[in-house]
Amino acid sequence: MSWQLRYASHLGYRSAEQPLFPASVGSLDAVAHVEFAAGIGFAGVQYVLARSRPLAEQEGFAAAMARRGLETGCVLYTTSDNARRPLWSTSDREARAVLARELDLGIATARRVGGRHLVVLAGLDPDRAPEPQRAAFVENLRWAAERAEKAGIVLLLESIDRNRLPDMLLHHIGEAHAVVTSVASPAVRLIFDTGHIQAMDGNLVGHLESTFDAIAIVQLADTPGRLEPGTGEVDFAGVLGVLKRQRFAGLVELEFGWSTPGREAEQAGLERLRQLDATA
Repeated sequence: MSWQLRYASHLGYRSAEQPLFPASVGSLDAVAHVEFAAGIGFAGVQYVLARSRPLAEQEGFAAAMARRGLETGCVLYTTSDNARRPLWSTSDREARAVLARELDLGIATARRVGGRHLVVLAGLDPDRAPEPQRAAFVENLRWAAERAEKAGIVLLLESIDRNRLPDMLLHHIGEAHAVVTSVASPAVRLIFDTGHIQAMDGNLVGHLESTFDAIAIVQLADTPGRLEPGTGEVDFAGVLGVLKRQRFAGLVELEFGWSTPGREAEQAGLERLRQLDATA
């Protein structure tokens, strides 16, 4: 199957028990999902929870990706239970020490699974004013960017729907873009997530065009519900049209679940994506 953009499936972004194509693959085996993605012509597979997965699975995934010539998508820099802590939004020495350890482990994991992009999520301390926390975030990112760049890794920021994950430092795409601009490092870029941005800001096409130069990866999800395209209010034709016109070369990760479980729904979703991709 031929695609105009470089799509990527996922191995589960909430849980490893919920990959994108469980029914079509018929297994939770990571290698089987790599083979399926390659078979439908996708360019990559997101492995965002790699830090929490067994070493043998990571190594098997990396070997399969290399064998099939696919690109590894986003990897979360830390474990899920640690991601929402307000570590990035403080100048505290102990927090910096935790960040150094987690970042080094995240870089090692990304390199092990063949990835180049680490997702950085930053929790907000509700007892402190947000602006000083964003200033500390910028300084911490400048420090982290030096470590990442030496390892050939890019740190990715994304704005998060407050209704899904409250008390995060970045809830609006303008805030995330401002941080990337302030850090001013090629090792710090944006994820443009249609589900989060539509829910918080709307005007997806306008925001995509205004932040395009800072975007490394695009993630597709409809809203409400973070489900497949066509179930909500996201203008996917408009988004994909911009990506096509701008010759976007990064991964377009399909970071959503299904409104109806089962192979039939998954195959219908693939057909819907094929139509959107062909007419964008």
